[in-house]
Amino acid sequence: MRWRLHSKWIPGIVLCSLLGWSSAALPGQHTDVRDAGGGRKVELVYDAAGQVVETRTTDQSGKLLVLAKNEYRQGFLVPQHTAISYWPDGNSIRSVASATFDENGNFTGELKQEFDQSAKQTGGTKLTHDPFTGIYRCALWNAPARDYQPSPCPSTEGSGETPEKPKDLTQEEVTKKVESARQSRANQEKSQPMEPKSPTSWQAKVEMTDVGVILPAELGRGERVSGSVVLNPQDYEGVYALQVIRMKLPIELKGQTPTLRSWVFETEGDGPQRADEAVTLSVPRDASDFGVTLHPQGDPSKAVSARVSIHPNPPDRKLKPSQEFEVAAMCLKGDLCLVRGPFSGDSARTLIAFDDQPARIVAETSEASYISIPAGVKTGLSHLIVADGLHAAALLVDVAEIGFAYNHQELQTGQFRLVHAMLSGPEDLPDNLWSGGTFPPEISVERARTLVPDFDVAQEGEGGRLLFVIRNATSEAFSLRGSKNQTFAFRLTPDSFEHGEFKFQFVVDALKPGRFAVRGSVLPFLAPLRGQQFTIKPTD
Repeated sequence: MRWRLHSKWIPGIVLCSLLGWSSAALPGQHTDVRDAGGGRKVELVYDAAGQVVETRTTDQSGKLLVLAKNEYRQGFLVPQHTAISYWPDGNSIRSVASATFDENGNFTGELKQEFDQSAKQTGGTKLTHDPFTGIYRCALWNAPARDYQPSPCPSTEGSGETPEKPKDLTQEEVTKKVESARQSRANQEKSQPMEPKSPTSWQAKVEMTDVGVILPAELGRGERVSGSVVLNPQDYEGVYALQVIRMKLPIELKGQTPTLRSWVFETEGDGPQRADEAVTLSVPRDASDFGVTLHPQGDPSKAVSARVSIHPNPPDRKLKPSQEFEVAAMCLKGDLCLVRGPFSGDSARTLIAFDDQPARIVAETSEASYISIPAGVKTGLSHLIVADGLHAAALLVDVAEIGFAYNHQELQTGQFRLVHAMLSGPEDLPDNLWSGGTFPPEISVERARTLVPDFDVAQEGEGGRLLFVIRNATSEAFSLRGSKNQTFAFRLTPDSFEHGEFKFQFVVDALKPGRFAVRGSVLPFLAPLRGQQFTIKPTD
């Protein structure tokens, strides 16, 4: 008896998805007989809707060889499939194979039975799959026990392989990576020189643009902090431990793209800084708020300002000071990665890199730095290099990525679209990094409850796991089939990645015409990593 995992079922199921099965004849039902060669014939039975609901393959004498049935369920993407093969007499069943799917077309199980001509079962396999955990369970037919007994699932191509864990770095290797990343960052900065004030001899195209100043949410009086000015403030709304100060600026378009390269950022008590680079400021000691200003280079008359509130000193920190650099065991591309440790609060003095690729520091305090992952970093294990002053660390983290694949064309009311979602990267996470924990505890649980209101960390178990959430960002016009409150929530463990990346497909139904949008988030409930700590030569 050979195993067949879901990946090997797919080609046949795609073909059979054109078929359907109903136990009762329907009005308008008809049969089409076709020549299958070698004297064999195939009878196709159609229902009133024009779907093939049954196929019967017979030999030249009219004896039944194979009977295939598909049961269509209302609201389900694909049918439940059953294939029956017969012994040469055309009456005795030789094997029965059935496959089941959920309403979104995710594979949920396969049952195969083999019989001798006396109708006694001689073999079989049972395979079940939970689409919300990605876990497969397998069993083999045990003839003496006349039942299916649990059995290890077979490996698929690329599964079952333990990824090689990168070796610890030496002091010399860390120093070289820091120097290489610093040089890469310097080269990037040189490639974006400050633009001179726009000439007046021609009228540049100007567009009012939403801009956001990103700062730490908790600002203590007298504290040194860093932030960023961004052209996509909506992407940072609601991000933990950060605040977004929105402004509208008349920004010149370079081609069709707005740029901050000719804008200047200023605060009370600090000098002008380029708006397209990290900005650093000292929070006033004797004030309840302070102003931030943006204006074109050389033209303060066109300044746009906003006020920023200051927390009482000392602030009620959710992030407790750490004397060592720490990071979550997994960081997600497209999201911010939190690094905790003894920072200066001045991101210009801080270097954080994935191996030798420098990461952008979006915001920083004396206790934490919030970074985005460079686009060129591959999913899987990577050394996160952190350096601030004399302090440095090398931390082995897993880089994860969420991907959505679907046709982006506009939908009309009543139409639907199939979306394939994939979470890659955690399949490379070694067993020792799957230890349970939260980092930081308050923020992790708070974020989880924002995404899944009934989330209870006490029910999540003691081992490490990932909370993978897919949300409908256009719920007023579209619906995610089979979701709860327009959200899919997956609790993933190491077993979820036994056969590679975690995959899930779902159907988006259009309630109104337009284009839909879905958002993915991953929260690792894993113990934080401290890694190797070093002392290095400070930045010049």
